[in-house]
Formats: sequence, C-alpha cells, structure tokens
Amino acid sequence: MKRAGLIAGTVACFLLVGLVALLALDIASWRAAIRADDARYRNAPGDTDLWSPATRVPLGATRNLLDIEDDLAYREAVRTLRLSNLEDATLSDTKLILKRAEARARLEAIAAGDDDPARRSKALTLLGVINLATPVADSQEQIAALKTAVVNFQRAITLDPGNVDAKFNLEYALRQGGGGLAASGGPAPDTAGGPGASRGAATSPPGSGY
Repeated sequence: MKRAGLIAGTVACFLLVGLVALLALDIASWRAAIRADDARYRNAPGDTDLWSPATRVPLGATRNLLDIEDDLAYREAVRTLRLSNLEDATLSDTKLILKRAEARARLEAIAAGDDDPARRSKALTLLGVINLATPVADSQEQIAALKTAVVNFQRAITLDPGNVDAKFNLEYALRQGGGGLAASGGPAPDTAGGPGASRGAATSPPGSGY
C-alpha cells in the first residue's frame, strides 16, 4: 500500500509540474499576443482573431489566472466602436447601425460594472463621443444627445480627474451648446484627435499590452 501511495504521489507531482509548465507557457503566450495584437489592431481592426492566442491549458484557466477579462472586454468595445465608422454622420448602413449599438452596449457594461475607475472613465468618454456623433432627427433630440454627452464626460472626469480626453471632449461639447452638431449639418467630432476635435475617441489604441 505504501509503495502504491508513493507511486501515485510521484505521478501527481509530475502532473502538477507539467501543468505549471504549461501555465507558464500560456502566460507568456497571452502577454506576447496582447502586445502584438494591440499593434496589429491599429492597422487591421477587423481581424477576428485579435487577443485570442492558442493555449495549452483548457477551460480558459490561464485567462482566468491572469484576470484579464476586463482588459479584453475594453479592447473589444473599442474595436467594435472603431468598426462602426463613427465618422459617418449619416449612418445609413444597417450593419454600421448595429455595430454602433453593440459598441454602446459593451461600453455601458464597462462603465457600469468595471472595477477599474480609470477604465470606466474611458468607457464613459467614448459613450459621450457616441452621443455627439450619432445622427438625430431634430433639434430636441440634438439637445438631449448633447446633454447626455456632457453628463458622460463629467462622470468620466469625476472617476478619473486625469482623463484629459474627457476634459477636452467636455469643453468641445459645451462649446456646441448653442450651435449645430454633426447630425444637423455641422462638423462631427474628429475621433482621430486634433485641435477642436474629440481627442482619440474611437480610434485610440485599446491598450499598451498586459
């Protein structure tokens, strides 16, 4: 019995060592993939295999161990928003309408439930930009969208006083209070950033790597 127990214990130790080795390889794969895919995203946001490396340990064990679900959710939200072509002020393409709605839903989930105040602040900033850029039917809807954008930017700044994008966009939104926005013929916020534009909104890199 003692010998059988010793053999079983030895086998269990070998299996544990093997599992730890596989986890270490998966961790390295995840870190390398996130860095590489953050760079790839800038040129090919439509790639469907971004931030999804092949792993050796099943059931998402490494992903759970790294606790990167929130990071990945934010990246996917930003990617979805970029693919919605936020610069299109007419938005007549049904696919883009659905993509923008998906982006809004993803960002709202992050703004409401993420544990990181800075990430929630970024999500609120992007929601505010969506409010500014989405076409509206009349002046009343325009005013409501503008007010919602201002509230989102203010909440973003409260969560992260260092969020310069939210401050820039808030100033932009407040200056538009008496004038037209993109939906009524005026210039849309420039999501690529720049003077007088909403800085870095939908096209900013989703992260700098894990």
